[in-house]
Amino acid sequence: MKNLTLLLLGQVLITIPACLSQNNDKQCFSQALNPSYPCCKGTKVVFTDKDGDWGVENNKWCGIGNSPSNASDDCFSVALGYKCCESCDVIFTDKDGNWGVENKKWCGIKDSCFSDIETENPVQNITDFSKTDFEFSFLKMENDKKNMLFSPLSILYGLNMLQEGADGNTYAQINKIIGNMKLPKYSSIEEKLSLANGLYIRDYYFNLIKPSFINTLKEKYDAEVKEDEFKDATNVNNWIEDKTLGIIKDLIEDDMVQNPYLVMLIINALAIDMEWIIPFSTSSTWGQPFYKDDGEKIIATTMSNKIFDDIVSYYIDDNITVFTMDLKDYDGVQFEFMAIMPKENLSAYVESVSKAQINDIDKKLKLASTAADGVVITIPKFKFDYELNFKKDLIDLGIKDAFNEALANFSKMADQRELPLYVSAAIHKADIEFTEKGVKAAAVTVFAMMTGSAMPRETHPVYVTIDKPFMFIIRDKNTKENWFTGTVYEPNLWENDRSDYSF
Repeated sequence: MKNLTLLLLGQVLITIPACLSQNNDKQCFSQALNPSYPCCKGTKVVFTDKDGDWGVENNKWCGIGNSPSNASDDCFSVALGYKCCESCDVIFTDKDGNWGVENKKWCGIKDSCFSDIETENPVQNITDFSKTDFEFSFLKMENDKKNMLFSPLSILYGLNMLQEGADGNTYAQINKIIGNMKLPKYSSIEEKLSLANGLYIRDYYFNLIKPSFINTLKEKYDAEVKEDEFKDATNVNNWIEDKTLGIIKDLIEDDMVQNPYLVMLIINALAIDMEWIIPFSTSSTWGQPFYKDDGEKIIATTMSNKIFDDIVSYYIDDNITVFTMDLKDYDGVQFEFMAIMPKENLSAYVESVSKAQINDIDKKLKLASTAADGVVITIPKFKFDYELNFKKDLIDLGIKDAFNEALANFSKMADQRELPLYVSAAIHKADIEFTEKGVKAAAVTVFAMMTGSAMPRETHPVYVTIDKPFMFIIRDKNTKENWFTGTVYEPNLWENDRSDYSF
């Protein structure tokens, strides 16, 4: 019977929401001070010093939460009246945080449980991911046998900027994907190359965003920080169009920025508009057969060029046909185009492609100058745009908490008590045009940061207008003893008093 009672008690504990569970063992930093102060029942902070956050209840100071010096052992639940768990086993999650049960009592999971994914208690439920194959991950996830385009570099920039504002498990999940991958830096070249980062913040929230986050984006990512009313998306779209050399237009819908709970947009935009060193001649472009992945034959607009120069390299075996072709050098920056055509099904090839395979191909490439009669390149023209199912892809990769209003931790962007943030939308769109002259390509990555709570309180004063005859009392405030009382039916006339006032 005793064991049965304990079992039933355990079941009750686990099924009762944390907010309903009673706990009389409230602990906080102020109890350990000399003199000692009680713990606050509420969480309203009126003062902060080196010891921690303070409140006032019953006209007395009281402590809220643990000491900052013990931040690594801190947990949100202390301020709510519950101890921190000794273990990192999460049983229940609500808007306040992650909960566990120890000694048949609810307890809060410590922040330190999620501070490092390489610790003894690694973050759970994150997809194992090979950092070296980051650039192919989205290609594989959206391998639907149709034209596709995305920019790994743009996504990498966007995720790095998002991570700068994240903490705890949210940080760890992003870090699991991008790790320590280095970000290359480019200087924009007028009308040829552009790489830009932007932070658009709703003016109403601007002062709530931590200056440290804004400065980090400015200093590390050269981000342009804009304060915007968000009456519509015109300013954001104009910025994106400019930074993509006019290629991507009207990406953001007005409805997104007009949502009063949208706080800011984190944006990366990049583009190239470059010419071949030796362009294809339009006179050599004509309709040629092209066989789709399912074997269907179509006639494609096909370009052709015969090259003897080292600007082209190639590799052919029983499984693949590959060539690379150089674009012009611009101020020391030069790009090349690589095409890989598997002999069999492209979709199957994409499923298994890896960075190691590409490195192996690079080693096997031969310069066109080594071919006695040159190399004839034949390739169809193409132009299309593509938008990733970006939010779903990131969640599938393991970045989950960032999109969860209750679990997201962007405390490095803003104080979560004032402005709790989460990613409401993730957008990645790319556009390419491949022609006889060269290549135009652009991509944009956007993270929309929303607040899950009510907006910072707007003032709505109550207007009390005395515009009819009225009664009045003059009295002692403490004893309520009336000293005077009276009525007013006829106040002064302005026409009689006007001359007493200077204008």
